[in-house]
Amino acid sequence: MMKKVYSLVSIVMMAVLAITTIGGSTAQASVPRFSFQTEDGKWDGEVGNPNKLADIEIDLVSPLSLKTASGTTSLSNYSKLSVRLRNANTGATTSYHTFTDGKALFTSMKTGRYYVDIKDSFANGYVSGKLDVVFK
Repeated sequence: MMKKVYSLVSIVMMAVLAITTIGGSTAQASVPRFSFQTEDGKWDGEVGNPNKLADIEIDLVSPLSLKTASGTTSLSNYSKLSVRLRNANTGATTSYHTFTDGKALFTSMKTGRYYVDIKDSFANGYVSGKLDVVFK
């Protein structure tokens, strides 16, 4: 009886290990979703990059809102939004990247912790919403 229990436990453990390791480096990993607001002086997310020279993608999550003195409207055109990353340890900052279909890609990023900064180019108002950080 004890051998059967031990065998069953061993099989379950191997199955869990196999499932969690399949895909390894080719799988995409995402950190939790972040809320952001432009023009508030705060970082819009913080992410640790454990992979040397990994690509990091910032994905905007619909709906986004544009808030102005006259009210709040839903924002579907992201052409006035851009994003940059700042290395928390070195202070090195990327240039701002524009969004294409709600996504901006930073390639070959060094290992480290990064802050996410979203800005808008609206004359009056600010944008709020959510974003995902995806390692590629």
